[in-house]
Amino acid sequence: MATLKTNLNTSLASSKRRAVFIGSGLLGSALLSSALLSSALLSSTLAHAQTVPSDLLEISLEDLFSANILTSQEETIAKKRWHLSYHFATSRFDEYYINQNSVSYEDVLWRPGEPRTSDNYPVVPTEISQDVHAVLVGYDFSPTITLRASLPFIRQSSDHISIVPGYDEFNITSDGIGDAVFLADFVVARDINSVWRVGAGISVPTGSIDEEGDTPRAAGNQQLPYTMQIGSGTWDIPLALVYEKYDEGFRWGGAVRGTWRTGENDRDYRLGHKVSSEAWVTFTQWGIVRPGLRLTYRWQGAIHGQDSSLSVPNPAFPYPAPVADPDDFGGEQVDLAGYLEADLGGQGWTARLEYSRPVFLDLNGPQSAEDFHVSFRIGTSF
Repeated sequence: MATLKTNLNTSLASSKRRAVFIGSGLLGSALLSSALLSSALLSSTLAHAQTVPSDLLEISLEDLFSANILTSQEETIAKKRWHLSYHFATSRFDEYYINQNSVSYEDVLWRPGEPRTSDNYPVVPTEISQDVHAVLVGYDFSPTITLRASLPFIRQSSDHISIVPGYDEFNITSDGIGDAVFLADFVVARDINSVWRVGAGISVPTGSIDEEGDTPRAAGNQQLPYTMQIGSGTWDIPLALVYEKYDEGFRWGGAVRGTWRTGENDRDYRLGHKVSSEAWVTFTQWGIVRPGLRLTYRWQGAIHGQDSSLSVPNPAFPYPAPVADPDDFGGEQVDLAGYLEADLGGQGWTARLEYSRPVFLDLNGPQSAEDFHVSFRIGTSF
């Protein structure tokens, strides 16, 4: 069994990949504009690496930066300075990708008698699920400055298959308070029916990076892989540029967002930097019920450094599973989302339900890919 536990995988070779998306009509034009802004923010060459599931489920910066954006006419009428909302999100991951190619669990699982390659492992996560609950608070410090904060609670579960006796199929879980985020966004230009905002903030490493569980790596509890950690362990800087325009019967907009990681955490690694660009259109002609569409491009860089406790003393194959290899993280993804917003009564309560799926994946892998993402938000201003 010791031989099986130390016969592990090498990291895949780095690859650079870019995708060009050409839109048409209103949504396509907005996406193209935000994609150009995204390119301007990416001053370094594109790398490859996986974003951990808890990171993918971090409280949406679009909720923090874009919530409660009002036209100047609406703001004059509303005069409400506090914003409070509850946010729930869930994601499922159940398929592996190597670059743009889908592969099965059996393709990724190495069995004795088969040749070892950089694409198979003795331990393979299968179905992964993450749920997040969070409270978001905003305060309009002035007509042009809004302060925002969020605190999430994250729960994760991961099923596995392996060749290690006693661990043919097993499950590990983790949960806890995630990283708290504090933001300030500023109106830099606004007229009667449009607004430009820029935002910046700080993500505080309140989430744990010391989660442990029983894995085939050794007897008893050991450090869990990057995908099962609750936080980043680093002080990070979220940034955003958001534009929204209100027209008769609909509103539309685009945004560029990023997260810059600072330094390494206490386990000698940091998660990859992130950049995304998106465009959306919301149809408002039906009054209190407003459907919409959103298209989002996401890129994330490699994990820098590594948690040495996740490897075993085998120079050729130091990693027991793809989620333990820091080079098997990140890549590019395009999501298409449909959502529904609604006003709830006349006291300022609103709700939003969104469902999204990837329509393009180019992942450094083998890497577990997101199947779908669902989010729900209910909130009020006062």
